[in-house]
Amino acid sequence: MPIFKSKLAFITLTLLALAGCAAPQPEVSEQFQNDWEFKTVKGKVALVESAPEAIARRIELVRNAESSIDIEYFSWNKDTTGLLFLNELVLAADRGVKVRIILDDLLVFNEKWLASAATHENLDIQIFNPFNSRKAGWLTRAFDFQKHQKDLDHRLHEKYMNIDGETLVLGGRNIGDDYFSYKPKNNFFDLDILVQGEVTEDFERNFEEHWIAHYTSDIEFLIEFKDKKPLQSFHRTFEKVTKSKQDALADIESRVRGLQEPNYIAAKLTPVFDSAEKLHDSMPYFRHRIEHFVYRYPSAKKELVISTPYMLPNEDGFKVVTDFANHGADITLVTNSMASNDSGFVPAYYENHRDELLDKGVSIYEYDTHAIHLKNVHTRKGHYHNKAFILDGKLSYIGSSNFDPRSDFLNLEFGIMIESEEFAQRLQHYLLGDKSLYWNVERNEDGKLEWRRGNQLKNKDPNYGGASKVFDKLYRAINIENEL
Repeated sequence: MPIFKSKLAFITLTLLALAGCAAPQPEVSEQFQNDWEFKTVKGKVALVESAPEAIARRIELVRNAESSIDIEYFSWNKDTTGLLFLNELVLAADRGVKVRIILDDLLVFNEKWLASAATHENLDIQIFNPFNSRKAGWLTRAFDFQKHQKDLDHRLHEKYMNIDGETLVLGGRNIGDDYFSYKPKNNFFDLDILVQGEVTEDFERNFEEHWIAHYTSDIEFLIEFKDKKPLQSFHRTFEKVTKSKQDALADIESRVRGLQEPNYIAAKLTPVFDSAEKLHDSMPYFRHRIEHFVYRYPSAKKELVISTPYMLPNEDGFKVVTDFANHGADITLVTNSMASNDSGFVPAYYENHRDELLDKGVSIYEYDTHAIHLKNVHTRKGHYHNKAFILDGKLSYIGSSNFDPRSDFLNLEFGIMIESEEFAQRLQHYLLGDKSLYWNVERNEDGKLEWRRGNQLKNKDPNYGGASKVFDKLYRAINIENEL
């Protein structure tokens, strides 16, 4: 099985870097970030309704840009949509629009196509926290990580696009076919919003802080290449990759032309950012700021919907879940099933904590890896990637962070709080309007777990074979939960 072989190779490399190297979580006082002050402003938000619409909206915004485009992403694939989107940015730069991009370095190697695009006088690319190893692939990078783990463990996980300082695109999507449903299989069910209003200024300040910081480096100093003609390496790569993808390009173009005006909803908006100090002290600035806002928020605290790809406890366990459960709240968790999880490691640890969540009275909906999204281009096998929560049907959160130790202690994250009952209803419908996408996990009369989906009933993790269980035991044995 090719999947098995690639997974085994990945395990081998990862073990070299991570075995025995998971950093302990720091001690965090209950008063940490108690003095954090937030700012709430009026604005408006629109939910992007599907994966294909998400790439169409981005292209439309870029084509309408007049002066500036700022972008941050964790990953940017060298595939049809990744190259198409970068080509649209090059065309915008040709018109005189100033384009700035910050990319995390974890998945950037010797990407000459990226560096070539950055030679445009109006397009600059900065790499966040670059590795020392670049040309020899994962093997040398794994050793590089092992040697410099304290520094390289911190990654930029923010996802952000700002057009002319007027419209933001925020959410969980990165740039690539699997985020826009143009990959034949293994696409993500994910989430984006469009945001307008005064809040854009706060996100601009956050971007600017990263742009001028010592922890970002110009891509031209990291990747060596020679172009005989301007942007030659990029154009060659674009033409080579997209040559056989004309149907996909035509489909995307038709969707761009068919876009309607976004359905904006007025709301009160509160941005929440991480602190760059996390790169030095690994403290959970972002999570504690979110928690302080939620605890102070004037509502009954009777209903909480949590949506996250990965659900793992931090240094104080599932504190928010425990507090809400003790308060008598109805708590719903929407997350990946063991089979749908795109991480090879998370299922091994999530399985250990699922019983604890059920004991707290949490209703768990696990995404079916074969769920069908009728609005998508391809629906064969998928992963859940929505990062959000909804409190009492009126306060929503959307951002880049997962409910796991990595988002808490290692990655730089951000998000936005949205106060609007209308938007909360729309978001809840987007996440849970179609229950056929999920397996509802419950205990039967004998106390054993069972999974229900429509008329189907399973007494084992659906679509999760014995070989995966064997690997799960290995992953738990090497104890890397704090890295996830």
